[in-house]
Amino acid sequence: MAFLRNHVLRKIILTVILVWGCLSYYLANSQNQIAVALIIFISILGLISIIKETSAIFTLILLSFISAYAFYTFFLQFDLPLWLLMVSIMIVFGYLFTYTEQKIGILSNKRLIYLVLFSLVILEVFLVLSYFLINPISQSLVIATISYLFIGFCYSVLAKHEDSNFTTYLIVASLVTIAIFLTSGWSPLAS
Repeated sequence: MAFLRNHVLRKIILTVILVWGCLSYYLANSQNQIAVALIIFISILGLISIIKETSAIFTLILLSFISAYAFYTFFLQFDLPLWLLMVSIMIVFGYLFTYTEQKIGILSNKRLIYLVLFSLVILEVFLVLSYFLINPISQSLVIATISYLFIGFCYSVLAKHEDSNFTTYLIVASLVTIAIFLTSGWSPLAS
């Protein structure tokens, strides 16, 4: 577990996840220049956030979206075995939770329980959304919203920060999820 606390190694791993997600987004959407330019701009902001180690929640949401999109792209285009995809999701999202948890400070005796719970919730949502015929961008936005909601729970309830209210996280996540489903293209290959 010492490698999770090494700041240089943590920045390298988060940067690799960011670059991997951006490359998969570019390869899947290279003809849509506006979307590619937008994701590059947001990824530059994410890279700055990773290097300066600020805004852990923004970094988690961005990396959750980018990683989920990369997994959905691999799932649809390369027909990877499901077990490999499931293990990869558990590893990547487990690491993302560990990074965010270190930033917000959950009590150490509950850390492992919530790490496994977060990874399993993301995995289950990923698998359920793979049965819907919505595009990977919408599916990835739902995954990012679930990550936001879970970290909001950890931040406001478990870490007991006084400046945060879980009801606000719940309302925002519900509204975003409804907006995603109302505006999504209902085809697996739509972008």
